[in-house]
Amino acid sequence: MEKFLNEWNHYNTELRHHFSNRDRDRILPVMKKAIALFKQFLFATNGLNQDVHSVEDCKLKPVNVRERLEFVSSRPGLFQSYKQLAELFAEQEKQYARKTALNHAKNKRPD
Repeated sequence: MEKFLNEWNHYNTELRHHFSNRDRDRILPVMKKAIALFKQFLFATNGLNQDVHSVEDCKLKPVNVRERLEFVSSRPGLFQSYKQLAELFAEQEKQYARKTALNHAKNKRPD
């Protein structure tokens, strides 16, 4: 999962720079890559194949993820979409960390 988060951090830095400079031509390609990366991250944290499963099949996911992804995907050039995508990454990372911690604690517990 570190790979996804490192890549997101790279995109996040790049997007912040482009939005602060109002460089709309450079925002769209990076946003599209970042949206695709979030989808990969969502399915990977759920242990699902993106080609076979849908967002509804994911058990670990941010609240209203489908609607929020639709908003971001339909308006990738908006600053609000970038902020929403950043929130989706943060929420999914927290969900995954929580699941990992619970599994770790459960496996350490004596029966």
